[in-house]
Amino acid sequence: MRALLLIPLALAGLCQPARAGDISSAYTDLDWKKDCVTYAQAEEGDGDWASLVCSGYRGYPVLVAYDDARESLFY
Repeated sequence: MRALLLIPLALAGLCQPARAGDISSAYTDLDWKKDCVTYAQAEEGDGDWASLVCSGYRGYPVLVAYDDARESLFY
């Protein structure tokens, strides 16, 4: 009976807690004319909108949706 109690306790003692990685952040600027390519935009009389893809942090793409003076960013 005593051995049945010691085995789970011994196994639990071998477990290691998970360690979280360091949290960091980075700030980057987007230059619309240099870093972005427009892949869709409104035709004449079709409103004021555009869709762009930009080169973001470490080359990750950043999608920018512009519509009626509002901007949305997608990563």
